[in-house]
Amino acid sequence: MYYGTIAIGTPAQEFYVVFDTCSSPMWVPSNRNEFFHRSYYQPRKYAYASSITNFNGGKPFSMTYASNNITGSLSEDVVTLGNIVVPFQAFGEVVSVPDIFDRRYIDGVVGLGFRDISKGEPPNVFDNMVSRGLVRAPVFSFYMDRMEAGGSTSRLTLGGVNPHLYTGDFTYVDLTAPNKWQFKIDRVQLFSGMEIFSESGCQAEVDSTCAMIIGPRMDVIPLNIKLGARPVSMPGPFEMFEFDCSSLDILPAVQFIINGQKLSLSSEDYVIKMNGRCLSGFATKKGMMRDGQLFWRLGNAFMRGFYTQFDKGNRRIGFAQAKH
Repeated sequence: MYYGTIAIGTPAQEFYVVFDTCSSPMWVPSNRNEFFHRSYYQPRKYAYASSITNFNGGKPFSMTYASNNITGSLSEDVVTLGNIVVPFQAFGEVVSVPDIFDRRYIDGVVGLGFRDISKGEPPNVFDNMVSRGLVRAPVFSFYMDRMEAGGSTSRLTLGGVNPHLYTGDFTYVDLTAPNKWQFKIDRVQLFSGMEIFSESGCQAEVDSTCAMIIGPRMDVIPLNIKLGARPVSMPGPFEMFEFDCSSLDILPAVQFIINGQKLSLSSEDYVIKMNGRCLSGFATKKGMMRDGQLFWRLGNAFMRGFYTQFDKGNRRIGFAQAKH
């Protein structure tokens, strides 16, 4: 999991957070519940009484992650990301977090998705930056490194792109949903162009907090078989596959055809090395459909290959080859 550090309050209180393109609200644990804890990772807790810029009107806050509820109250305070200081930022000061976060080394989440006004969601951190003129453009971009030894070079750029982190031109595609980073994929294929999957097109969403590339079973299972991966039993809802680590040098690229352009994903990005094993980044589960169409969730295994630009102003998303 890729995470970063933010600060909340005056004086500043630091938190480890993930930046989530599939949700909008921001939340961190609160010390209002003195018994709030996790069995594995003990999170930092926001101390509202220690911040002279805090305001909490007592309005309830709740949201759902993977059918699990997060509850607390809505607060406002100064939030700092890098060198950008955002005043009067609303966020959830939560007192209950589900067990799915127990083994993730994070305190909370900063949402970078689209606000759901029907649910009464306040403007998220990035929207607040844009409305206050704190960034040059309504664009943010992700670069995710390959988690090799030597420290992280991963970057979240707010207000534009970092030209040092990608090569070539961007392939842009318009969004197909009003409140999601969702777009159309023409098809998925192996580098040879002979083995084609989702040939009639499908929908996809970029998910910065998902480790895998999750696709429909009718495509992912034969794709893994063609790549030489075998099924492996792992805890959780996903069907996963594993490679022989000695075969990695001969694995072909997998191409995503987006807006007529070929985006080639290398095995260096879609193979996940973990505890001496080589897992396939292509996984599946039941129900990978959205609005009657096949659906792919493109997580970190995809984003490592492509520098990804999220353009809220033009309602589009752009991909360029990541520079590693």
